[in-house]
Amino acid sequence: MASREIGLNYVTDGPSDGRPVLFVHGILTCRAHWLLNLPAFHDAGYRSITIELLGHGSSPAPEDEAEYRPDRYIERFSALRELVGAERWFVVGQSLGAALTLNYAMSRPQEVIAHVVTNSHSAFAEPIRISNPQAARERAQMMIDGGIDAVMRHPLNPRRARAFDAAHRAEFDDAMLLSTPPGIARTMLHTSPYTPLRDRLPSNPVDTLLIAGDREEAFTPARKWVEQHAANFRVERVSATHAVNISAADDFNHIALEFLNQYQYV
Repeated sequence: MASREIGLNYVTDGPSDGRPVLFVHGILTCRAHWLLNLPAFHDAGYRSITIELLGHGSSPAPEDEAEYRPDRYIERFSALRELVGAERWFVVGQSLGAALTLNYAMSRPQEVIAHVVTNSHSAFAEPIRISNPQAARERAQMMIDGGIDAVMRHPLNPRRARAFDAAHRAEFDDAMLLSTPPGIARTMLHTSPYTPLRDRLPSNPVDTLLIAGDREEAFTPARKWVEQHAANFRVERVSATHAVNISAADDFNHIALEFLNQYQYV
């Protein structure tokens, strides 16, 4: 359902009395990013709340750039927690979504029981994310000019993942084709540059599991940094690409659920 209160599209599923888990996808994907994961979480007794970032899927794409900043997402996640009736909940973030959920968990740790994240250059990169602002603006404009075709063809869009069968790919496409390219472009310009957390992660207060995809070699330096410097982090490495929860879905589900099952929700 879409919520005027939080300004994001979200869907709840799984057992109505299950332990709540917020799922937040990354850039150039949508709530269908979790198709290979939600059944396992539901079977394990969790209730899923999957959101879509601004401009992605069925979420709106406001013109005000301030709406895309991480602090606004923190407010939205907290409001959504209240809307679904959760005093505290688990949180799972993928790529840019992981950067946003880390910002949320460290800002409002009293609301988060435990946290799972995947490869995220947005979260674990050096503080300066955009070294060439003009090139970044040009890439964003190409997204606008290319329209939905540019969104669907972009290499970060996981629709071509080998783990998706034809039915999953069709379901993913149906959700992703509702996206608004200008909103995704604004996400590129006004969300991603403001998410790095290296200055805050040494004091991370929430138990966090990083499920790291080792087949994305470009992420290796960031993973090593997390292992050496981030507080309250456990790191599990799997043979997976950037979209860890898709390319190694069974491993992701097993490791994530084993981690979350340690915590008793009250």
